[in-house]
Formats: sequence, structure tokens, C-alpha cells
Amino acid sequence: MILRLKKVKVIFLLIILSFNTAKSNQIFDATKKQKDFVQKGLTSEFDNSEDGEIWNRIFLGRSSKEISEFIQLLPNRNPNPVIQEIIYNILTSKKSFKEGLFSKKNDEKIFELLIKQLFETGRISEIELYYSQSTFLKDNEFILMKMIEGNFLRNRHAEACKILDTKANKAPAIFGKIIIICDILNNKYDQAKLGLLLLKEQSEPGDTFFIDLAYSLMSDDDLSKSQNLKKNLEQIKSLNPIIMSSLQYADISPNYEQVENLNTSGLLFILSNPAVDTDIKIFCAELLVKQGRIGDDFLSEAYLLPRFSDNELENSIKIYKTLSPAKARPLLYQSIISEKNNETKIKKIIALLKVSGIDNLFFSISNLVSNFIDIGDSIKTKEDSILISKMYQTQKDFDKAISVLGFSDNKFDLDLILRELSIEISKLLSGEYIDKIKFQEKVAKLNSVKEIASEKHQKIIMNLILNFNFIHESANIISNLKFLNSEKVSNNSIQNLFLAESFSKNKDSFNSLKVFFETVGNTSFENLSLIESYQSLIILKNLGLEDEFKKISEQIL
Repeated sequence: MILRLKKVKVIFLLIILSFNTAKSNQIFDATKKQKDFVQKGLTSEFDNSEDGEIWNRIFLGRSSKEISEFIQLLPNRNPNPVIQEIIYNILTSKKSFKEGLFSKKNDEKIFELLIKQLFETGRISEIELYYSQSTFLKDNEFILMKMIEGNFLRNRHAEACKILDTKANKAPAIFGKIIIICDILNNKYDQAKLGLLLLKEQSEPGDTFFIDLAYSLMSDDDLSKSQNLKKNLEQIKSLNPIIMSSLQYADISPNYEQVENLNTSGLLFILSNPAVDTDIKIFCAELLVKQGRIGDDFLSEAYLLPRFSDNELENSIKIYKTLSPAKARPLLYQSIISEKNNETKIKKIIALLKVSGIDNLFFSISNLVSNFIDIGDSIKTKEDSILISKMYQTQKDFDKAISVLGFSDNKFDLDLILRELSIEISKLLSGEYIDKIKFQEKVAKLNSVKEIASEKHQKIIMNLILNFNFIHESANIISNLKFLNSEKVSNNSIQNLFLAESFSKNKDSFNSLKVFFETVGNTSFENLSLIESYQSLIILKNLGLEDEFKKISEQIL
């Protein structure tokens, strides 16, 4: 059978190749501490590591029920690279459990939850490494399934089928569809058709589409033009690795609704799939870049995929307002690249930065456009100057971040004062020198401020308090500031705040991080309330997770 696959563009070929690269782009890291995966008394337990690493002691002394609930609580779809890094560290660290608290059944459940979370977060190479170094796992059906699915998602079809072949007693109820696909790939059509007949008798949800697709794959028809298949596809609410791989064979793109709720493994596959529609690729690229799973260069390549007319590029500053943010961003990005007039280019950059903030893409977009801009006299408004200042702040170009604010007159302006203080905090977090006298002078400007109403401003003051040791005069100024209540404070949020303070001060990493994950969930950190932001930061600070604390503080700023 000839598989009908479109020519893979450079970006997606690179993604496929990067699936086995180091953690720099957060794809899959098969080389991380290979001795981590050594069998001890429990299947779910890795060897102890040296003292001092918070991740290794999290589960010590906890019951199997507590650990299971904790692992299931991990917000594996959170669009924040710091959160993803914390989850990664928890999942891949050497584990230490109290064996007497576990039954064999409990142990198996925790093991499967760990493997499931590794798979959900796209850490397939970690699963592969653990499997390859643990002979006792060869007959574990759960990890076998994840190994097979992971290979399909990396377009390693031969390897996936080989794993299945090594299992002597195949369970059709579990591996039935995989057996069929492997038979088709190996041109064993008679065996595949027999498997399809058995599958048809079972009549499980979603099977009808798979059966039709499988029969079509054994024909010579152009499946991408099959309206019947596409119609049946619309009935499929969620995608699994086998369906996704089969769609790639058929050169058929899934729809937005099917991709919207995919885990990280699925998103990475969709982004590398040449059959997928451009808009969906962009959607995946934006999600993955926010998670820190792909670099900004991949996002740039994704934004270059749509084709716009010369007229659309020339008039993008007007047209983008009529488009959704996801469609506006590629248009503006391409028009910025082609724009020759510096003043017009800056207008387009400002427009792109504004529309990037809607979906919390400001940092990545700033990385893409910061080198395109030559300020000169082109910044006309305070709003624009603050926006460009933030852009330079993300690049740690603090001198430019300050200088672009200097166009304003000397009248008191709270927005500009707090922007300058925000930059000073970023300098401190980045390890740069701060002129303490000038800093105190900037704090002194707040002396006339009685109330802070804006939550954005409140978060800057919060960061000031968390990161600076004030002299007496400055401390008085800060303590006299009154925060107007900008959110409805629930009893639960107050309770979590108290718990966050108590657990983290006592270095109770298990319960502290449990509160942390309950707070952040799968929500972007930028969308958390003031109280939620504070309790998340205080947990990281009190637990000694300084790098994570600094990174999230900078994001808030």
C-alpha cells in the first residue's frame, strides 16, 4: 500500500526529528539521568537520590491514596513553562515511598498514573527509557500500550508494531485496532479484514469510523476527497493516537474541536502532521510555545504558513481588527517582516503585541519582533510606550525599557512610576545591579498615592514586597498603600492562602504543592487573581524553589 502523505515542510520535519532531542525545547529527553529508572521494591518507586532535592522527598510517608490523588491533580495542560517544568521534575525524579503503606494493587495503580501523566505531558522518551531498562515491565499491558501509542505519535510505525509482535498473547480487546493497523502497514490485508469483522461485531463507539477508514486505507482511492469519511469524522469527539495516525495515512485533517482538548503528546503530533490544516497547526504551535515545549522559531515558521495577498499585508493594520486573534497574529507578523517604512512597522508591531496579550503570547511574540524595531521618535502615546517597554523588559534590555518611557512630561503618573518599579524588580530578579538610592526615590513617588485599584498595579506592589527589603521610609510608604478590593474573595481562597503560608513555612512540600496545583490548575498564570498569584509565589519562595519563583515573578511583571 502506498501511504498518501503530503510533502513535509521543514518546520514539521524538524519537529519530528526533535522528538528525541534534549530538553532545551522540552520535547522528549531520553538521556536524562539514565540510572533513575532502576527497579526497587515497588514498581512505582525509583531509587532515592541525594538529600536536598525537594522532588525526591515529596511522597515519603504518604499513603497510596494520597499519592494517587496528588498525581491526578497535576495540571498537565497548564500553559506555563514553569508549571510544566515542575510537573516534569516530579514525574521524573527518583521516588521514595514507604513500602508498608502499599499493596501490590496500589503500587500498580500509582505506576500507571505516573506513566499516564508522562504520556499526557509528551514525555514519551522517559517512558521508553524506563521500559527498556526494566525487564519486569515487558508484559505490563498499560506501559506496552503507551509505548506503542508513543511510537505511532512519533511516526515510528515499524517500532510500534514490533513491540506488539513481542507480546505472545495479544489481547484483542486492548490491542485490536493496533493489530489491524499493523497488519495494514505490513500488507496483511486478509488478517486485517478478519480483525475488522471482529471489531464490527463489538460495535464500540467510534469503531464505525475506524472500520471505514481501515478499509479505505486498503483501497487505491484518494481518501482526502472522501466526503463520507469526512462526514463520519465529524462524529468523533475525541482523538486517540491510532485515529490520529490513521488520519495522517489518509491525508485527512482533524477539525478544531477534536484538537482543542488534546494532551501535549497529541499536540506535538498534530503540529508535525503534514495533512493538518494551517489554522490548526498555528493553534497547536501557540499552545506548545506557551508551555515551553517548542521554541519561538517554530512559532515563527507556523505564522509564515498562511498565504496572504499583497493587499492584505499592506493593509493589515486595518484588516486585523476584523479577524480572530489567531488569524490576526500571522497576518500582522508577515506584514511586519515585509514592511519597509519604520513608522508603519512600529504601528504593526504595537498592534501585534496588543493582540498577543489576548491569549498570553506576549513573551513569545516579543521574542519574535523585538529585533525588528528602531524606536526613534515613533512612540506617540503613553499606552504604546508602556507596551514597548514591556517588550524590552521581556528581553532583559532594561535600559531601553526605561528609556522608552522617557517621552512623557514630569507630571505624576502612577502607570509610569509602577512600570519603572516593575523594571527594577526584573533587574533584581535577573541578578543585575540596582541603584538603591534611585530605587528608593522611585518608591518615594508613591507617597501621594492613597489607593491602588488596578489588579495589575497591585501585583507589581506584591512583587515589590516579596522581593525587596525596604528601608524604614520606603516601608512606611508601601504599608500606607490601600488596595481596593478588585475581586470577590471566597472563603476557599482565604483558606488556601492560610494553608499555603502554613504548609510552605513548615517545608511540607507535598501539601504545599497540592495547594499550588489546586490554585493554578490549567489556567494561565496571568489570569490568576491577586490572592491566587500571591499564594502561588509564597509557596515557591518558602519551599526554596528560587528559580521557579523568579521566573513566575517576572511573568507577572
